[in-house]
Amino acid sequence: MLPFERIHQAYNDVTQTTLARWERSDGCGSVRDEPFYHPTKLAFSSGNRAELRPDVLRLLSAMQEVTQDDPLADLNTASGVHFSFFPITNALYTRLEQSEEREAFTAIFSRCCAGHIMHISQLRLVALPNQILLAGIPDARSLDVRKLFAEALLDSKWQDKVRARYPSGDIPQLFWHSTLLRYNAECVSPKLQALFLHFQNHDFGAISLPVRLVMCNYNWQQVEFLV
Repeated sequence: MLPFERIHQAYNDVTQTTLARWERSDGCGSVRDEPFYHPTKLAFSSGNRAELRPDVLRLLSAMQEVTQDDPLADLNTASGVHFSFFPITNALYTRLEQSEEREAFTAIFSRCCAGHIMHISQLRLVALPNQILLAGIPDARSLDVRKLFAEALLDSKWQDKVRARYPSGDIPQLFWHSTLLRYNAECVSPKLQALFLHFQNHDFGAISLPVRLVMCNYNWQQVEFLV
């Protein structure tokens, strides 16, 4: 199976599995004991914020409307919507100055990714039981550049921190996406399930973004652009 076919199939598979889970669920299920990520600690990552099309803004507005009184919903703002290229570490830092890795990561990024623009097309919604993603298909060059970047990081003295970011998944990650919403329970609310179904087959187009090296919190509300 070609890489693009594998990604497309993975989106379909995870969404179908999630829809079956929602069908069986009784409401939202158990509430999570802790949030997905620390709200303010910083991680090294790469990617960029996106300029959003009107239809994505309408989607976010609809999501805001159905979650405004829901304390379990963690909806990203329009200014925080971003597409990750390759997340590098977990959120380990309280301030930029703590990170002795900064110079090494900057040098590796500059060598592997300088000037690269990632293109992600066929954007559509993808559902996890308690998350809603905006995901698409990358261009071939982005697949190659990200692989080179990941391999260079894994060949560095900081490889353990990189591997810790991916305890049970592919390195680099399979999905090319932005997480629009996280829900602090086993499943998103029935209102959000209905909203997902309404927008499920909508084509949200494509984006082209210069890849940047950053330190950021989990939802890119706090971002320091390094390269």
